[in-house]
Amino acid sequence: MSGNSYPKTISKASPVSIVYNIAEIILLSLIGALGVLMHAYLRFPLNVPGHMGLLYMALLFGGRLISKKSYASSLSSLGAAFMLLFPLGFHDPFLPVIYFVPGLVVDLSYKYAERMYLKIIFAGIAYAMIPLTRLIITLTTGFVYGSFAKHGIVIPILSHFAFAVAGASIALCAVIFFKKVRK
Repeated sequence: MSGNSYPKTISKASPVSIVYNIAEIILLSLIGALGVLMHAYLRFPLNVPGHMGLLYMALLFGGRLISKKSYASSLSSLGAAFMLLFPLGFHDPFLPVIYFVPGLVVDLSYKYAERMYLKIIFAGIAYAMIPLTRLIITLTTGFVYGSFAKHGIVIPILSHFAFAVAGASIALCAVIFFKKVRK
């Protein structure tokens, strides 16, 4: 031993940071999976389309707020899409794609929206993409969704948007609260 320090390595990733990154990726994926499980097992017969957006977007947006990864919501949506590969009582073969779209839109818009209220509005738009995606699926494949027959097109889009904005707002309030409590 010469007492000299070791030469610097090319990679600055330490074993601790690698473990932290893997744990964060797993946590974000589990957030999406939890959102799907809640949708599968907490069925509230409210007859309002998009009401599960309150819970799903609170989880998805909360994960995006606490993570420094620019693709955090997409990871959560991938976890949700993966969970939908298991038989949970859903009869929509396009549901994994439908659940992936909001996470992708949140990540894309989160990068460009500077103010938090804009990020929350974009979270609402992201979840409102679900009925728009369903409309595209219906027009291209013929797979019919009952919410369009029952409520038309406008009501599902507006209710998805409203529930998602409420969910994202709840996530923001929770993150601010826990940051203040931690200090």
